Amino acid sequence: MKACLRRLELLTYGPMNYFPLRTRIESEVSKCGLSQGLVTIHARGATPAIVIIYSRDLEGFDEALKKMIPVVGWRHGNAYAHLRSTVVSTTKTVPFKEDKLMLPSGYEVYFLETRPVYNHRRIVHLYIRGI
Repeated sequence: MKACLRRLELLTYGPMNYFPLRTRIESEVSKCGLSQGLVTIHARGATPAIVIIYSRDLEGFDEALKKMIPVVGWRHGNAYAHLRSTVVSTTKTVPFKEDKLMLPSGYEVYFLETRPVYNHRRIVHLYIRGI
């Protein structure tokens, strides 16, 4: 088994903006020269999230998350961002084969910026392992 570590950088804005990553992840998987395996996707920080979802369902997901964890009513100013990140998760693992993520057609991997920021530099780590 071989492993590769990769790092993606993004400039984000928010709150609640979704940035597609699937093409970038598949490009990094391709560079590793592995035929199949797993890629663990990790958004560094306490408030981002990684979302894997059918693209057409993104709007409904976003509405449900906002309804479940509203912005107002918290003692800590961005507690909602921490909670949204925790509920959705900062890490996901996806199998790949022949440089492609094994996700159904129409599915995307998104980086979710939960905080109200502009031009915020974010890091996504990829741990790619396989044969």
